[in-house]
Amino acid sequence: MKVEVQKYRKPDGYATRYWSVTVDGELLAVTVYRKGAVAVANAITNRDPYVTTIQDSAQSDYPRKPAATRVEASIPR
Repeated sequence: MKVEVQKYRKPDGYATRYWSVTVDGELLAVTVYRKGAVAVANAITNRDPYVTTIQDSAQSDYPRKPAATRVEASIPR
């Protein structure tokens, strides 16, 4: 797997201010900053020891708060 970080070029060949991450020649991500592109490249190649896996978080992992109930206060008149 060959991962590259380089300046992003539009399909017409015009260079932009963005950075691209390509995997085996296929565009994976476009970022505004080079640091972000390098972070994406490091995450998919697992060069950072603090990144173990990239996965979506399950929605049922955290208990939901119960819905707020409306309490009618009796106000003496």
